[in-house]
Amino acid sequence: MEKIAIISDVHGNITALNTVLKDIEDRGIKRIFCLGDMLIKCSAPSECVDKILNTCEVVVKGNCEERTVETPRIEEHLWNQRKLSDKQKEKIKDLPLSYDFKMSGYNIRIMHASPNSIHQKAYFWDFDSEFSNRMNTMFENTEYLNNLDSEVPDIVIFGHIHKPFLIRLKNKMLINPGAVSNTSDLVTINGKDYTYGSYLILEGEFGSEKISEISYKIVKFIYDHKKEAEQILKTDMPNKENAYREIYTGKYFDRKVLEKGM
Repeated sequence: MEKIAIISDVHGNITALNTVLKDIEDRGIKRIFCLGDMLIKCSAPSECVDKILNTCEVVVKGNCEERTVETPRIEEHLWNQRKLSDKQKEKIKDLPLSYDFKMSGYNIRIMHASPNSIHQKAYFWDFDSEFSNRMNTMFENTEYLNNLDSEVPDIVIFGHIHKPFLIRLKNKMLINPGAVSNTSDLVTINGKDYTYGSYLILEGEFGSEKISEISYKIVKFIYDHKKEAEQILKTDMPNKENAYREIYTGKYFDRKVLEKGM
């Protein structure tokens, strides 16, 4: 049996990244996959990109990688772009949109957002009449992913929405590990605020086509979010006051309008 740690949505938060990598190391896990969004939002985009690309065996492209390197739209994107070396930019451009692998006989696919767009948000917290259609869409092979001839996955793991969950519908399993940074999971204990990051641990026979035991575990961890918030204020990052507030308060969705569905 082998364990794989799957992280997502680090968003330039070196404090949270160092914490989660230490937690993974302490558990003896050697293989790490990343679902993208290594940068934008926090203080250390270049350092996070460098550490993730050198630590993770597989990294798929997130919308923040695309915005920073290929299609910047606002000054925050350009600020992150200026922090990257040419070598980092080239590596980011070459990242795949998805990655398929076998584990304990299951075909597993990882991607950042959806099979149709790196920017598309797929929400699954409303069990309405369209729920099964939304879920089935996540398992499709598409021209966008350039995988029309690939085997259809049994398990899909994606990031982007910063909300950890595991859902099974008939013979399909959909998993989101949540986010390392910019989570909205804030708790107050004994008068102190803590924000939880999260990641996923898969355990099974990596690379095996033989059906055998497999398990999924979402791990929540606490990091020094106030330290990261202070680091943000020390930068010349555009919109840093809002970025500071998101990390310090744990209220990531304050300035976002959530749309139901996809």
